[in-house]
Amino acid sequence: MARLALVRLAGVAMAGSLLLAGCAGGGSDDDTAASPSGDQEIQLGLVGDQPDGGDPVAGGTLTFGTQAAAATMDPAKTAARGSSGGSELAAVYDVLVRYSSADKKFVPQLAKSFEASADGLTWTLKLRENVKFSDGTPLDSAAVLWSWDRYTQNRGNGSELWKMNLDSAVAADPSTVVVKLKKAWPELEAMMALGQGMIVAPTSMKSGTFQPIGAGPFVQERYAPNEERVLAARADYWGGKPYLDKLRFVALNGPQATWESLKSNQLQVGYLRASATAISDARAAGLPGYLSFLNAGSAEMINNREGRPGADVRVRQAIAYATSPTAVDDRVDEGKGRPSSGLFDPSSQWAGDVKPVAHDPEKAKQLLAEAKKDGYNGELKYVVLQEPRDRAIGLAVQAQLQAVGFTVTIMPANSAEDVVNNVYIKRDFDLAHAGLGLYEDIPFLGLYTTLQSASPSNVVGYKDAQMDTLLGELQAAGTVDAKKAVIGKIQQRANESVPSVSLGAIPSYIAWQKNVHGVTPHATDIMLFDKAWMKP
Repeated sequence: MARLALVRLAGVAMAGSLLLAGCAGGGSDDDTAASPSGDQEIQLGLVGDQPDGGDPVAGGTLTFGTQAAAATMDPAKTAARGSSGGSELAAVYDVLVRYSSADKKFVPQLAKSFEASADGLTWTLKLRENVKFSDGTPLDSAAVLWSWDRYTQNRGNGSELWKMNLDSAVAADPSTVVVKLKKAWPELEAMMALGQGMIVAPTSMKSGTFQPIGAGPFVQERYAPNEERVLAARADYWGGKPYLDKLRFVALNGPQATWESLKSNQLQVGYLRASATAISDARAAGLPGYLSFLNAGSAEMINNREGRPGADVRVRQAIAYATSPTAVDDRVDEGKGRPSSGLFDPSSQWAGDVKPVAHDPEKAKQLLAEAKKDGYNGELKYVVLQEPRDRAIGLAVQAQLQAVGFTVTIMPANSAEDVVNNVYIKRDFDLAHAGLGLYEDIPFLGLYTTLQSASPSNVVGYKDAQMDTLLGELQAAGTVDAKKAVIGKIQQRANESVPSVSLGAIPSYIAWQKNVHGVTPHATDIMLFDKAWMKP
């Protein structure tokens, strides 16, 4: 196999998604519409023709070209997302419950069952019997509680929600954990499908240095930073020894490089994100796979904190009215993707009748003039990654804002680490191109972590009591219709208070060769490989 160029590393765990690449937008006369290749509606989920492979065949090493390699295999420090190491984490730790994309619901995986009481305040977790961690120690209720406590103490992704809502969690017996909540939380299953549901063995800290010891189908065999991570199959996995001998994860230099490696058969599976061209080429070549999009995956983040221009809601509103996602997409991507100023893409199951802010330069000028009358000088410092797509988006947005009277200075970030440092750590920006990152399968978790006033992952410092109340309503919503109704109210409040400005959804396609079978899609684009196999 020819050597692959490896450059991407995901070193920061963010609550939604740390998105530093530009949007693969799409053309439409309406900024709220979406149309990859001109189609308003798209088929999501498993797509393409997968040949019947016959009986599974054991053996072989499957190489997966990921979006970004995880810097650590600690689920309390790496966000469990498919784009940033989630598939590797799931392979080592498994998940308590799995998201079925076909049925749009969570189902037991490592857990035997996870069920709520009629009032939604008590959840009972039943564990499968005789499950062992890879070091031979038992995965029992005590181990689950230890792992949950460790996750919370290390402020794992979404742990603030768990801590805020938890009344108690106790071991009723070695295979049963009873969780009591302060208020109903129907989407608690999402936590058990992601980082908190990836149970870490208590022996992982035995040596004083963290070791990735889980109950998943694979164990880490080799990790070479900026080169590869190799996982070996476990013969004693509770679900039976995987068909594959090994999984090899590599992170290439963007979606086009990943597609080229798929095309040349250097990869068996490839994660293609934010490139309409690479995704279109892979599908045209007949590669089967899993198609999804990340709502508001491309967005202009407005610093809402005191002392920043965005502390004035009129400035935020002016930015929103001045920005045309469709015009940005036409300039950057020739109208091939999904531009939208809404929190959710028009094809999302969560998109309702409430329309997002529409492009209105005259309204933007009026609002900006009012702010300037009260002393604002009209200046914005705009952090943009100097990667070709992001740079093009930055120039397009700068032009739109300056056309209504802003003075926009682009603060070039030479690397993803620069964006992380300025935006997510120092919070030293007025405006920044990144993304909110709202996954279809975890709407409450995504919206809460990005919009709730006290959330540590609310990187723009947005604080709004009405939004906090609506997020509380969304937490309690127990059906799709109930969630959709509240999300409509959230969109309306976002239109009024403008926490940030969406440019559109980012498409993803996890494609695999036709001889690859049994890859199972999970939440947030994570892929499970416990039943995967390759036909020779």
